[in-house]
Amino acid sequence: MNGGSGTGMVDFFHGFQVAIMMTLMFNLAQFIYWTCKNRRTGTCLEVHGPTFMVLASAILVNIQPIWILVIGSFKLCCAECATVKVTSGCPANGLSYPPWSGGEARECSSGGNVFWDISYCSGQKYAIFPTQASGWAIQIICTWGGYLLMFAGVVQATALHKKLGAKWHAVRRGQQASIPR
Repeated sequence: MNGGSGTGMVDFFHGFQVAIMMTLMFNLAQFIYWTCKNRRTGTCLEVHGPTFMVLASAILVNIQPIWILVIGSFKLCCAECATVKVTSGCPANGLSYPPWSGGEARECSSGGNVFWDISYCSGQKYAIFPTQASGWAIQIICTWGGYLLMFAGVVQATALHKKLGAKWHAVRRGQQASIPR
């Protein structure tokens, strides 16, 4: 996160992930909007209910990648002053964010950040899964919840559940008709 080999590439791909996720999710929201507008009738909520679900999904799914991009861009991992190479002005609690170019401390209140504990601030561990409860809550509620909303919105907008049901019944009727008695 704050050092180690390949840090520039990690920072680049955090930004690239945000760009791709935002593009895909908001284009999906546009697709659902036009699909609902052209195929559904009724009140605004009846027509665009799936659109609202997919739009909420797009926002929720992008929360974690954007937050990680901000943490990585501004080096927001609070650690002991020695770990983040603070050369002057270490706060009384002994914790600081990595310094900007002058080497001066940037005070913080508790170790780590919203996703990872203090042991990840040296950049020597791969921060793949959150180690903080708040990070897991963000991942489960926002990311996974967002994908569930996306699935439900797409199924409703495209009437996929009705199409699959009709196909299932057609196949079942065909099988029953061809069974010799």
